Amino acid sequence: MIFSTAMQRICNKDKILRHLQSKGFTLIELIVALAVVSIAITVLVQLFTASLNLVQSSQNAVLASNIAFEKLNFIKSCPEKFIWKVSESANSEGVFPILTSEDEPKTGNPVEVPVIAPPDWASFRKYKNVSQKFRWKAFGKPLAEDKENYEVIVTVIYRESGRIKSFISNTVIPRFQIEKVVKK
Repeated sequence: MIFSTAMQRICNKDKILRHLQSKGFTLIELIVALAVVSIAITVLVQLFTASLNLVQSSQNAVLASNIAFEKLNFIKSCPEKFIWKVSESANSEGVFPILTSEDEPKTGNPVEVPVIAPPDWASFRKYKNVSQKFRWKAFGKPLAEDKENYEVIVTVIYRESGRIKSFISNTVIPRFQIEKVVKK
C-alpha cells in the first residue's frame, strides 16, 4: 500500500510536470507570432497612410473646383473687371487670355484669402496656407457653332505630392456682354 501511494505520487508529479511543460510556447512559435503581428501592423500603417493621402487629394480637388466655379461666376457676373484680349486671338483655335491686370503673372493669379473667415484662427491659418498653393487663369474662346456666345474657361493649377495638377471648368457668356467691355 505504501508503495502504491508513493508510486501514485510520483506518477502524479510526472503528469503535473508534463502538463506544466506543455503549457508554454517554444522560441520558434514566439518568433513566428511576432513576424505575423509585425506584418499585420505594417499593412495597417500603410493603409492608414494611403487613406490620409487620399483624403488630402480629395480635399485639394474639392477646393480647386470651388475656386474654379467661384472665379467663373465672378467673370460671368462682372466681365467689366477683366481685360479681354479678344483681338490678340492669334491662336489657331481662337483662344484668348482673360486677365485681371496688364501685369498678371504667367503662372496665374494667386487665390485670395476669404473675406469671411472660418470661425477659429487655426482653421483660418490652415485655409490660408492651403489656398496659397492654388493659382488660376482664365481664357476665352469664340464658339464656332454659336456666333452669339463666348466660352469662358477657368483653370485652377495646384501642386500635390510634387506633381502639378489642374482643374478646368467652363461656361458660356453672351457675346454682347463682352463686346461692351472690349469696345471701352
